[in-house]
Amino acid sequence: MIDTVDFYREVLDNLYDGIFFVDKEGMITYWNKGATKLTGYSSADVQGRNYCDIFRPLDKHGKLLCAFDACPIRKVLDSATLTEVEAYICHKEGHLLPISIRIAPVREVGQHFVIAVEIYSGDSPRYVMRQRLEELQEMAMHDPLTGIANRRFVEINITARLEELKRYGFPFAIAFIDVDRFKSINDSHGHAVGDRILKMVSATLANSLRSFDIIGRWGGEEFVILLINVKQSDLLKLSDRFLRLVEKSTLTLDDDRALNATVSIGATLARVGDTAETLIERADKLMYESKRRGRNMVSVEQDQA
Repeated sequence: MIDTVDFYREVLDNLYDGIFFVDKEGMITYWNKGATKLTGYSSADVQGRNYCDIFRPLDKHGKLLCAFDACPIRKVLDSATLTEVEAYICHKEGHLLPISIRIAPVREVGQHFVIAVEIYSGDSPRYVMRQRLEELQEMAMHDPLTGIANRRFVEINITARLEELKRYGFPFAIAFIDVDRFKSINDSHGHAVGDRILKMVSATLANSLRSFDIIGRWGGEEFVILLINVKQSDLLKLSDRFLRLVEKSTLTLDDDRALNATVSIGATLARVGDTAETLIERADKLMYESKRRGRNMVSVEQDQA
């Protein structure tokens, strides 16, 4: 007779969604193929390890969910009731990944709990991003290293948004982002690690955008984000969010050392009369102001008289 637990685990192992079990201490006891596909971690990477230690889940503000009594798994362990939470977790390649976590007790397996991790649905920003990436690939307007839009695509969109601003008054802003001390990373760890850092930073930034915002690699370690339909009061909050999420991303090297990166950001609203060149130049100067102030900072243009 087929073992019931093994049967259900085989079924779970072939689902698309990420599923894993934890015991009452929060240690992972089962990990399906969907979880590997979504997070980059194999079953061997996580078996017998604590969920919070591996993924360091954050809320939308970049605060640790596992700190103190906020751990969603601990809440289910204590209450034995289904819980759902939106969070960011750390992918194996270091970038932060937006997910929905659904946690439910599985009484048939004693103290184990099932956790279903869903990265996107048909109307989510992740799905929109995937569609956009496919379009960019077809138009040869994506950056081959990071997979996000390239400079040409960003320039085309800035020009189009400036025309909308002039004709209809639709507001938008630019965030110019530069990875801090990137040359030092290349010199110390090699260009292969430098490339992984760029992938990590770009993925974290892309995953933190609203569905209608646009990110592109401007060149080297520089990125540009078009923030659509924003006000002056939004700029600092949005830019600081990018900063904090990148800061919390962690790349694990082959020797198990952890490598972090920070960014400096300059953000400014577009003005009627701007060109793509003047807008980027203004944001670039603000970014260098963040460098001058000590790096891992945001500089936002103040309201114009």
